[in-house]
Amino acid sequence: MKFWVRFTCSFLFFGTIAAIGIILYVLDPLGIPKSIAIWAVVSLANSYYAAKVGDEAWRRILSFFHFLP
Repeated sequence: MKFWVRFTCSFLFFGTIAAIGIILYVLDPLGIPKSIAIWAVVSLANSYYAAKVGDEAWRRILSFFHFLP
């Protein structure tokens, strides 16, 4: 049960962030089908990692955004 709660919460969070990033940077050059595929892979991979590892995954993934301008 914990796995699915973590997976769902992280999917909503990282799916939203990935969608914003794809709309801003990837949609025009690649088109809609490839952008949706990239969004799905990124969102599912991050969600699975966060659900499997737990709270440490959130710290590692979010620390990446600390260095972005």
